[in-house]
Amino acid sequence: MLINFKEVYFTYSPKTPYEYEALKDINLTIKEGSFTFIVGKTGCGKSTLIQQMNGLLVPSSGEVTAGEYVVSSDKKRRTKKLSNLRKEVGIVFQFSENQLFEDTVEKDVAFGPMNFGVKREEALEIAHKCIDSVGLNESYYQRSPFDLSGGNRRRVAIAGILALQPKVLILDEPTAGLDPRGSEEIMSLIQKMNKEGITIVLVSHDMNLVLRYATDVIVMNDGKIVKEATPDELFLENDEQYSLETPLIAKVVKAFHDKGVNLDTTNIRDIESLANEIVRFKK
Repeated sequence: MLINFKEVYFTYSPKTPYEYEALKDINLTIKEGSFTFIVGKTGCGKSTLIQQMNGLLVPSSGEVTAGEYVVSSDKKRRTKKLSNLRKEVGIVFQFSENQLFEDTVEKDVAFGPMNFGVKREEALEIAHKCIDSVGLNESYYQRSPFDLSGGNRRRVAIAGILALQPKVLILDEPTAGLDPRGSEEIMSLIQKMNKEGITIVLVSHDMNLVLRYATDVIVMNDGKIVKEATPDELFLENDEQYSLETPLIAKVVKAFHDKGVNLDTTNIRDIESLANEIVRFKK
């Protein structure tokens, strides 16, 4: 599913003393099948942007199209039943495990399908498949989600969105608060979903993750899109800007370049790919 923004503006608390323009003239396309990262300083509009993608927030002006759905400031153009869009474009919010509420894992994951009219028995079957798909076995079905580790609670939250069979999965800082191992496991899970055909949109402050996993990067500042690029264009070919921290691997590559070793940056994403490129260069 392709998502397209056309001249989107969004203002919080309009016509009040608290009026704040969070998005300004957003024109953007999220490509189908991409692994797109949205980055930028805190308060630049990232979370507001992703909530436009499934109609949780409606533009103050302009419109967003997602497949056949239209999220528009014009009520005549806006799709009447946006709840169906939220089934196809799912959002996993930061610290999403805080949104878990059922007394067992399987009930929590089955809630979404049942809310869309799926019968309980079928919803539980879907839930079991989704729980398995995020790396939790059947021993977790009857456990309370509140007794799990932070990383496993986040897996349950992701399974709850997957149970709706979305075409697009949006995640806001999915590794926040996790230790390195937990972060690695969650990102590997998300990458697997992308390879299986789900379009991924991910908000992150971790530029190492951006370099390693992104196919496309959108940089925001002050409610505007200031850069669209691939990871190597953003980090490996350009100087530091937009207040983004350069990933360690990119710094190493730049150090090689400064010494006259011009590595091909196209496929350098992590230590292994850097080592492979150095070997190729020596040959």
